[in-house]
Amino acid sequence: MASILNRKYWERKSLIEKQQNQLSAYYIQVYNNNIIDQYVEDYINDKPAAKPTQAMLYGDLYVLNKPTVYKQYNKIINSKYTSNSALQHMFIKNKANSRLNTIVETELDRITKNLNYTEKVLGKYELNLKEYQKIAKREKKIANRKNIMEKSVKDVDFIRSKFGINIPSNDFNYRDLTPTAEAMNRQTQMDASWEECDAINQEAREKGLSDVYTQKEWIWTNEGQTTRHSANDGQIVDFYEPFQCMHDVTGEIEPLMYPCDPNGSFENTWICYCQFRAF
Repeated sequence: MASILNRKYWERKSLIEKQQNQLSAYYIQVYNNNIIDQYVEDYINDKPAAKPTQAMLYGDLYVLNKPTVYKQYNKIINSKYTSNSALQHMFIKNKANSRLNTIVETELDRITKNLNYTEKVLGKYELNLKEYQKIAKREKKIANRKNIMEKSVKDVDFIRSKFGINIPSNDFNYRDLTPTAEAMNRQTQMDASWEECDAINQEAREKGLSDVYTQKEWIWTNEGQTTRHSANDGQIVDFYEPFQCMHDVTGEIEPLMYPCDPNGSFENTWICYCQFRAF
């Protein structure tokens, strides 16, 4: 198991990565909210309230996410333990682009559904724009716009008495992007860490040497949203074998190659800040 000093290192590393992911997710949520705010304002003021095109949204999200993703995969290219061949550069960049596209497509889907939800609400209920803007200004920049819309409906008392506190669901659900963006950034970090170790092993094999990394250890840092993986702390397996990850709450066991393994279930991979140590 990791020594006390090693544990402190991984806990500190995990905390820093968490802060980085939350900052990146903040920018994505602000982007989403700015689009909703502008759409609401244009709609109520009888201006052309055209929703942004998919191409425009995709381009913006690509630019917003690219630095975060490429920062992780560039570590592999710049590692002193791997070659700097053009072939390897192309391989790593393809990995980064694939990961980036996955993130952008997921966020694009969420923003599109949020816009569709907003359009439905505006078409069915009359909103007080000044009230909407006042609440949005008073609350955080990442505040849920669905909640603000509900608070600024002019006949909100009638709606609450007839339907309950929330506006009845339409064809679309409104979803904040902050947790999604944070989770996908975290997955990117773990993917890149795994790819770096694997690339170092492949480099050694090409030189006729043994693998540099033959085993790995699961390290629970308690930086996630739950304590669901504390039972895995200290588990050691062969590097190319999966951890037998146990969910502390459900007791279910699932094979994961590393924390946040994209092939794992939502319950075991969503915003997990566990680490793995390869040796």
